[in-house]
Amino acid sequence: MLRVAVVFALCTFFSLASVAQTLRDEATESALNNSGPHVLNTPGHRYSAMGNARISITRLREPRKAQRIYSKAMDAWRKKRSAEARRKLDQALKIYPAFPEALTFYGCIHAESNQWDSAEKKLQAAIETDPAYSPAYVMLAGVYNAQGRFDEAQQTIQQGLSAGADTWHVQYEIVRSLIGKRDYEGALAAAEAALRATPDGGLLHLAKAHALLGLHKYPQAATELDTFLHYDPSGDGSEQARKLLQKIQRAGPQQALPR
Repeated sequence: MLRVAVVFALCTFFSLASVAQTLRDEATESALNNSGPHVLNTPGHRYSAMGNARISITRLREPRKAQRIYSKAMDAWRKKRSAEARRKLDQALKIYPAFPEALTFYGCIHAESNQWDSAEKKLQAAIETDPAYSPAYVMLAGVYNAQGRFDEAQQTIQQGLSAGADTWHVQYEIVRSLIGKRDYEGALAAAEAALRATPDGGLLHLAKAHALLGLHKYPQAATELDTFLHYDPSGDGSEQARKLLQKIQRAGPQQALPR
């Protein structure tokens, strides 16, 4: 139930969000005057780096050396060198233990390996060090959803919204939690509202398809799966989407789909 795709999607989001960190390295105090999000385009997805995450005192105090090492950790992860990424994050956190970006990405790496307890601890530590750092809430909600802890995911999402989280990933986690609680009508409404705001929301189409499957609306679900595969034919969740689409096509539009 959307479990495979979520970790990779959020890790990709967070990795792309590291561009905002690099911009702060280069601009330092001038980042305070930059109120707009840094928008990046990737095949099939649009990511808003950090959303409108508030710049806190904790983040302003991040040493430049720790920021540079953190950027190297991001680069290592993007090159599939997970062990090196962990070592770099350890170095950055040794310099500055209250480093919310590093703690959050460490949590992401743990989640990618299904190390849920470790991921949760890192993400909670990120929130404790900087309650205004909204990406940590989004990632933690994803971890809770992946474990079937849907009530906790919803509580975390609300906290993230209060902290300023405003990317489509927040809405994605809302839809996932509603599907997990079998509120398919609510999930469908949330997915449609999110897609009106972000038509190329990528995984939102996959989430909407799952909501439609829960309502036994198989032709509409097939359309959403096809749309998702059009946006991202080889990315996160594409294999899952393709298998679901094949099941619908084999079962026929009026038949119950094997889940």
